[in-house]
Amino acid sequence: MKTRSVIKASLVALVASSTLLASQLYAADTTTDTVTNTESVYQMGNMHHGRKGGMHKMMHMLDLTAAQKTDVNAIMQKYQANRPERPTKEQRAEHRAEMLALITTAGFDEARATEMVATQQQRHLQRMLTHLKMQNEMYQLLTPEQQQTFQDQFNLGRGHMSRR
Repeated sequence: MKTRSVIKASLVALVASSTLLASQLYAADTTTDTVTNTESVYQMGNMHHGRKGGMHKMMHMLDLTAAQKTDVNAIMQKYQANRPERPTKEQRAEHRAEMLALITTAGFDEARATEMVATQQQRHLQRMLTHLKMQNEMYQLLTPEQQQTFQDQFNLGRGHMSRR
């Protein structure tokens, strides 16, 4: 019986101290400079809108010259112009309907499933090849020192989009 009282008292004390600590942290956070908070949010970017990662982040780390930045932008524009059209909303809905039909039919149509998977894999392969070609062209613009920095950062896992 006495042990329960001690445990209850400890638990109440723990909750009270946690609440006190949290309120102090919140108060300290609201007194910080609003401009600094806004800048850090801007630098981090929004997870869904405009957050830059991958090559953009890597190129930023390399401290490119103005000429290199111009060349990198030209390469990016070249590849954006040649990028295939994204499927329309209707095409995506049709694809989902095909998948649902494939899943929900009594007899599984393995040939159709294989065809759907092969089509998706081919699209993915093309996107990856194009992306790697673009990255190779950008890499060739770098000085030997920048190339070494790039390789070092790449081996450390930097310059990629963070995963959730």
